[in-house]
This record gives sequence, C-alpha cells and structure tokens, in this order.
Amino acid sequence: MKLGAGAQAAGFRHLHFDSIGSTNIEALQRGQDRLWVTAGEQVSGKGRRGRPWSSPRGNLYASLLLVDPAEPRRAADLCFVAALALSDAVIATAPRAAACLALKWPNDVLIGGAKLAGILVEGAHAGGGFSAVIGCGVNIASHPEGTPYPATHLAASDAAINVETFFAALTDGFARRLEQWRRGAGFAAIREAWLQRAAGLGRRIVVRLPSGDIDGVFEALDAEGVLILRDDAGARREVSAGEIFFPGLFPNSSDS
Repeated sequence: MKLGAGAQAAGFRHLHFDSIGSTNIEALQRGQDRLWVTAGEQVSGKGRRGRPWSSPRGNLYASLLLVDPAEPRRAADLCFVAALALSDAVIATAPRAAACLALKWPNDVLIGGAKLAGILVEGAHAGGGFSAVIGCGVNIASHPEGTPYPATHLAASDAAINVETFFAALTDGFARRLEQWRRGAGFAAIREAWLQRAAGLGRRIVVRLPSGDIDGVFEALDAEGVLILRDDAGARREVSAGEIFFPGLFPNSSDS
C-alpha cells in the first residue's frame, strides 16, 4: 500500500506491513505520535472484549497512535471521534453505501443495519504519559459470516472502492475530527455530529448487559457520551457500556 495523499496532507506518519499480528500492538510499541500502522492482513486481530477479529486480505486494518491526545478521562471520547471519521470516509468514497449509513452506539458503523467496521480504542501509560491507539478494521472486499451481529462490506454496494482510496479518506477524516474535538474541549460538537447519524435515536432499543437485557427508548447521549434510556416505567437509565440492538428498525437485518 502506498502512502495516500490524505495521510501526507494530514501530516501523519505511516508504516505498512504485508502481514502482522496486530496493528494496535505494533502502533503502541512504536510510541510515535500521529502514527498510522496498516497491514495487508492480521494474524492476531482482536475486537472489543478480546473477541478475535477476522482479518482476511482485501480489507483495511489500520491503527492510529496518539501520544498525549488529552487527559485520560477524555479517552472514551475517541470512540465517537473514530466513528465519525470512519463514517466521513464512507460518505467521501462510497456514495451508495453512504445512503444507508448509521452509527451504532458507541462506535460501530452500520450500512443498512449491518456492521461495516470494528473500532477498538486502547490506552497505555508509559513514562508518566498517556497514549491511545485507535484500531479500525473495515470490511472493504469481504465480510465474515456467522457473526453475532450481521456484517457487510463496501464493495457489495460500491464495487469500485479499494483499500488505498478508503485509507486516504480515513486519514483526512481523522485529521478533521481530531481538530474539531480539540483534546476534549470540542466534544459537544462531536456529540452533536454523532447524534445526527445515530441509529435508533428516539426509538425502542435493547441493551445487552452482563446482568441481563434492558429495553426502552434511546433518548440522548449525556455530556460524557453515556447513553440515556427511558424505560416503560418512565425511569431514566444511564448506560456506559453494553451491546445495543434495534428490534424492527432494519427489516432486512437479523437484528429484529
């Protein structure tokens, strides 16, 4: 993969590997600010909660390292920053897919109700400082089957899309959204932009928690990005972590 024009314009460093264990691990080991690490394939890719992430060739596997991006308490903001940057890249490169785009709290990008990409934000403390790495696995040429949540890939709707074009748009998207975020000071604008693309806002959703499922109307996000749910008894529920589902929202999806 060649360094895309977007990466050059945004001032990011870029290292590409034909095959690697994990782009997130490699980026953290490098310790260089604003460094992108990409790979043709990952042999030890992982998703949230330590789940394995299928990483065949033809898709994008990329991790962005940010050294001292903000105070550690603002690290969770990067989930929303990343979701917006990735969705910006879809809008810029894949117009047919973009017409069916929505964001699933906190950081999944959906096309027609199916998951297009996985985003994993990890933090590390070294030498008294804080770093964050944002891993993005984007289904460009193919998607896995038999996943707990339905999946899709960009070429299914926009056949001309390729990894290089999408990566260049992704780096541009991150440059713009990080500038908008301003190390956490601009999270209100990030939150508002995310809500404009939110799946299920104002509708009944189900939240899957280790203690069991809860359901209610997805009302809002608070100032920290916590999901606000209104249950049938009228009680306000705050959800800071969990898997959400949208009964009946996407007719062609198994998430119904």
